[in-house]
Amino acid sequence: MENKKIEISIKINIGIILFLLLFIITYRFWLLLPARFLLVRDNLKPADCIVILQGDTYFRIKKAVELYNSGYAKNIVVSVTPEREKELKEYYEFGYRIFGLKDISSKEIILKAFEYFNKNPKDIYFTEKEVTSTYDEALATRDFMLKNNFKSLILVTSTYHTKRALLVFKLVFNKTGIKIYNCTAENKLYNPLKWWEKERDVEKVIREYVAIIYNIFYHFILRKTKTSFDTF
Repeated sequence: MENKKIEISIKINIGIILFLLLFIITYRFWLLLPARFLLVRDNLKPADCIVILQGDTYFRIKKAVELYNSGYAKNIVVSVTPEREKELKEYYEFGYRIFGLKDISSKEIILKAFEYFNKNPKDIYFTEKEVTSTYDEALATRDFMLKNNFKSLILVTSTYHTKRALLVFKLVFNKTGIKIYNCTAENKLYNPLKWWEKERDVEKVIREYVAIIYNIFYHFILRKTKTSFDTF
């Protein structure tokens, strides 16, 4: 009886060791999964407008201009972010002020960015409502499109953000009949194939999972319309 217990114990230990070895050997495969889940294949078709989400200004605006120049849409829509709090205004604008620039609005920055990529501002539109999150952007964009009778859009956002953005937009746009296509503006700073090797990638991946859970629970289960923290 004692020998049988020892034999079972040895088999269990060998099984655990083999499992750990397999786990270590295949780490590159399963470590890819968290980031791979967040990546979305581009779904591009001509649309009424290109919608750029806030953040990663360089990559997103560059991609939007490329799509515009390729004839995918004749209009570009951008959400309006609120002007910064007065007591922190100097902090937020410090980078501009040290070069002698003052009172630059978020709209001016966006328009200047488009000029940098040789895009005339005549076909650029801003939503009416100020936004502080991806969910807010979806609401503001939906209202803008319904008001202007736009029937389709190309959603442009960055590498890790596309999954969440598409989820939120599709839920907010449900029953509107508006078609949503998507195109990722790849941020060269991030590497989803080796996301665990750099802190910025790890932070982004974890943050996206938290934000996805937050959006589903807070906005679509509890039905809260006010954003409780920034989730761009």
